[in-house]
Formats: sequence, structure tokens, C-alpha cells
Amino acid sequence: MLLSVTASPGVRALTLTFNDRVLAVHLYAKTAYMAAVARGVERVINDEELKHAAWLLTRLMDRLGAAVRSRYYTYTGPVEVLDNAVRYRPYVSPTSTAEVVLSGGTARVVAGDYRRKFRTRVDVAGVLRRYLDHLQKY
Repeated sequence: MLLSVTASPGVRALTLTFNDRVLAVHLYAKTAYMAAVARGVERVINDEELKHAAWLLTRLMDRLGAAVRSRYYTYTGPVEVLDNAVRYRPYVSPTSTAEVVLSGGTARVVAGDYRRKFRTRVDVAGVLRRYLDHLQKY
């Protein structure tokens, strides 16, 4: 599984790829496009919790990018589902990765000397797990 998070000044996006299936969440201004796509079939999703989780994850990656002085706007890396968490290891530069562990209402971030823990009202890991299950069944 691969997760790409785009945190540019105007566009925020999350793309989760699982085999030949994709979950796309694109946030621009006050509009949102969210869909699951597989084998040429698109299913539009209208889920405020997914929208909020994507916004939080893009904001987190924006902060991480600024902290490690990354020039990237899109952070791509493997994602794995653990017992009660989701681990994401995005590239933050051509030669280094960070580790983001999402669990419940927290996110632990480690990138070199940078270590932070963030709290959220939304269980971002739970939302990602739910949509990973959705993609597997799709």
C-alpha cells in the first residue's frame, strides 16, 4: 500500500493506492472531491470524517515538511496497518524518510532529530483503516 499526501499552498490531497484500486481525496478552497476508483469504475464518496482526516493529515505533513526544511509538496511512502495503528513512512527528501504513526486521536512523528506528538479530535488511523478495508472489498 502506498500513501501520497500533497500539502501545497492551494491544494491538499490524499491518494491511497492498494493494488489496482485508489482512494482519492482532493481539497481545494471550499470544495472537495473524494472517490474510490477501481477498474475504471468511480464511486464518489461524501464523508465529512474522511474530509476532515485528510485535512488533518495534509496539515501534519505541511508542518513536518517545514520542520525538516523539505522542498517537497507531495510526500509519498508505504503505509502499513498495525494492530491498533497505521504507520506511514514518507520520503521528506531524496535520501531520508520520516515515520508517522497514527493511533486513535494521536499522531507521533519522527524525522531525524524532530520528534513530536499531535492530538486530534478525529481518529485518522481509524478512518484510513476503514477506507483500506473498503478498497480491499471494492
